[in-house]
Amino acid sequence: MDSNTDLHKTQLLERMKQRTEDLAAKAEERKIQRDISAAENENAEYFHCAFSEMKEHVEKKIQRIDEIEKQNLRDYFDDLIKDIHAVQRFLNESSMFLAAFKIKKAQEDVTDLNKIVQSKMEEIQPKKRFGFRSKKNTEKGAAEIKKRLPKEEVDGKDSNKSALDKILERQFFGFNNEVGKHLTKSAEEVNNRQLNLVNLRDCRVEALGNPASLQIASLVDCTVILGPASRSAFIKECHNCTFVLACQQVRIHDTKNSNFYLHVTGAAIIENCSKVRFAPYTLNYDLLSEHFALSGLNQSVNYWDKIEDFKWLNENEASPNWSVLKEKERVFDWLNPKFKK
Repeated sequence: MDSNTDLHKTQLLERMKQRTEDLAAKAEERKIQRDISAAENENAEYFHCAFSEMKEHVEKKIQRIDEIEKQNLRDYFDDLIKDIHAVQRFLNESSMFLAAFKIKKAQEDVTDLNKIVQSKMEEIQPKKRFGFRSKKNTEKGAAEIKKRLPKEEVDGKDSNKSALDKILERQFFGFNNEVGKHLTKSAEEVNNRQLNLVNLRDCRVEALGNPASLQIASLVDCTVILGPASRSAFIKECHNCTFVLACQQVRIHDTKNSNFYLHVTGAAIIENCSKVRFAPYTLNYDLLSEHFALSGLNQSVNYWDKIEDFKWLNENEASPNWSVLKEKERVFDWLNPKFKK
């Protein structure tokens, strides 16, 4: 009788322990999802502000079409199409961080703007004296303008920044479309701002400060060295890169053959990644402790090797998509000139 009672107690305790562990796991999963949602909301707010301002700018220009002198209509439509092209480009670059329904709504807005402009152009095109003709008279109307626009952008003939470029500059902070450069931001510049790194190739980026959050996309053969960020880091479509970063939570998508020297106090998540390796954050510089204090991150807590692979569902086997970078292969002196491009 006593042995049965003891067995019953043991089984009861085991069930209680298992239930406690399950509840803890579910609570941690909910926390991760809350962190992800908060970061996505932050990114969506940034996009919404810039996109709304750009869209309003184009709408105001459309409303002024009837006020434009006839001899200036060609250039005016030229600029309008260029503006819509800029809005589309901004949407394409931002879509990696947006929910599907937000992308769909924004794309509908861009399509509507384009339809309105094309309709206005077709109204005016038949009037020969206002025709859209090139110097060689090879193309007419909207087709000519749309064909000519990309060539002008590629050739760099339009050196003046458009109003939409200025809007993007106000909203976008960081670096984009650079090749083979050493890019730096000071602590004063990055502090409490979202840092964006987009479309970089063969670049070295240094930003030793306390950014609010990080958005990184489409980097190839780059080295990125960053001070501690207060909130999230989103990284997507990077190949053959090295990242040295600290943040509350990091989410890495569609990235290959890259190393991460990581300090993360919350969740570290990968999805659709392969051959990514992780090591602890080894960056050291004079103001690092001060920047950690500004970030609010706990410098003594680092889950750099607790990686959640959302595409690996086998709980009994380690994910083959990531590994720990061997200590003998790690870099410690990141600011030594020999490591700089």
